[in-house]
Amino acid sequence: MINRYEDIPKLFKNIDFFLITDGHGYIKYYEVLNSLGNRIVENPLGMHILELHQHLTHETSTVMRALKSKEPIINEKQYLNIFKERTVTILATTLPLISGDDVIGTIEIDRYLDEDLAQYEEEDFNNDINQNNYFFTIDDIITNNPTMIDIKNQTLKAAKTSSPVMIYGETGTGKELIAQAIHNHSFRKNNPFIVQNCASIPSSLGESILFGTTRGSFTGAENKVGLFEIANGGTLVLDELNSMDITLQSKLLRATENGHFRRLGGKNVINVDVRLISTTNEEPNLLIESNKIRKDLFYRLSVVLIYIPPLRDRKDDIPLLVDKFIHDYNKKMQKNIKGISKEVMELIMDYSWPGNVRELKNFIEGAFNFAEKDIIDRESIPYHIISINENNKSDINIESKFDLNEAIKEQEIRYIKLALEKSKTITDAAKLLKISRQLLKYKLDNYGIEINQD
Repeated sequence: MINRYEDIPKLFKNIDFFLITDGHGYIKYYEVLNSLGNRIVENPLGMHILELHQHLTHETSTVMRALKSKEPIINEKQYLNIFKERTVTILATTLPLISGDDVIGTIEIDRYLDEDLAQYEEEDFNNDINQNNYFFTIDDIITNNPTMIDIKNQTLKAAKTSSPVMIYGETGTGKELIAQAIHNHSFRKNNPFIVQNCASIPSSLGESILFGTTRGSFTGAENKVGLFEIANGGTLVLDELNSMDITLQSKLLRATENGHFRRLGGKNVINVDVRLISTTNEEPNLLIESNKIRKDLFYRLSVVLIYIPPLRDRKDDIPLLVDKFIHDYNKKMQKNIKGISKEVMELIMDYSWPGNVRELKNFIEGAFNFAEKDIIDRESIPYHIISINENNKSDINIESKFDLNEAIKEQEIRYIKLALEKSKTITDAAKLLKISRQLLKYKLDNYGIEINQD
C-alpha cells in the first residue's frame, strides 16, 4: 500500500521527475529525481502549474488538459524550463485522479529525452530509441534527391549564423526537422529550443505569450515570462506563422528588429538574444498578397528562405524512407518485416502523397498493424491507395500512358518559358508567375530549363 507521496515513484520505472496537483492545477508534491543543474524554482509547492511552466497554456499543459478531459495523456513530448541552464525535452504522462464524478487532481510522470542525457537511460531503452527522433540533426534527413541534398547544405550553412530563417513547404514535408537540425548544428545547441504553434495563440493573449506580463498590468495579471525570455540564448520556432494575428505580427516585427521588448504593462526594457525560425505551409508571396503575413515582417524573417519540395517531386526518396520507417517500426513493434512487395512499391511510387513524408510514415505504421508475413503486401495496405491507383488506370477509358503529373509538368514548363521570354530577370519572371524566386529557381533546375538571365 502506498501511504506517502514519496512512495509513488517506486511504482514506475525510469522516472526523472514527477508532480501531483489538486483539481485546480496547484502543485501539492514535486520531486526531481535526476537533477540537471540549478532549478528555476527550488520549491514549487503551492504554485499553479502554469505559473511554474509559464510558456504553457491551458491548451498545451498536459495537467490542465487532463483535469478538463478526465482522460490520461500518455507519453506526450514537451519542452520545459525546469533548470536555469537549459530547456529539457521530456515525455510526459499525466493521469487524472478521479473521485466519483469529480477530478480531484493529477499525477504527472516525466522522463528526459535530450540526447545528451544517456546516463539516465537504461541500456535497453538506449538501444531501442534513437534520441535524434526528438532532437534531429542533419543526418536524420534521409535523401538521395539532389534538391534535398542542396537543402541539407543550406541547413548547415544557416546553422553557422544567427540570421532569421523561414522554412516553407506543404504539411508533412519535415519543416520542424529542418528547424531542429539548424539549432542542433549551431552554437546554440545547448540552449533552449522552443516551438510555438501560432495557430494555438489566442489573439487576446498573443502579446503576453510572446513577451510576458507585469503584475497589475490588467486584472489578475502576474509577473510572467514570455517565450522570448524563455528562449533567450537559444532558438524560438514560430510554427504556422501565417496563422498569427496580423496585429501581433507588428509587435513581433518591432521586437525582432530591436532585439529587445517590454513585458505587457512593464516599463523595463528586456534585451534578448534569440534565433528566430518561422515555418509556413503556404507560398509566402501568396500569403503577403492575402494579407496573412505582413510584408515587412516577411522581409525580416526570411533573411534565409528554405523551400522543402513535396514528396511527389522527389519520389526517388520513397524507397529510402520506406526502409528507414520499416527499420524504426520493427524496433518499436518488435517485428521482423523485411520489406515491401514489388506490387506495393509500384502502388506507392504512383501515389501522389498529399500528406507527404508524414503520410508515408503513417502508411508504413498502418501496414505494420495488419502485416501477417515478413513482407508488406497488398493485403496490408489501406484500400484508398489501391483504389486511387486503380481509378487512375481504368476509371476513364483512356490510354494507360496518360499521366496527369506529366501533363501538369508540361504546362508548368510552358508557362515558365513564356514568363522568362517576357521578363528581363528571373525575379521578374517569378513575380509574373506569382511564385517566389527560390521556387522558380528550384523548378528551373528540376525541369532542366536553361536560361541566360540572373
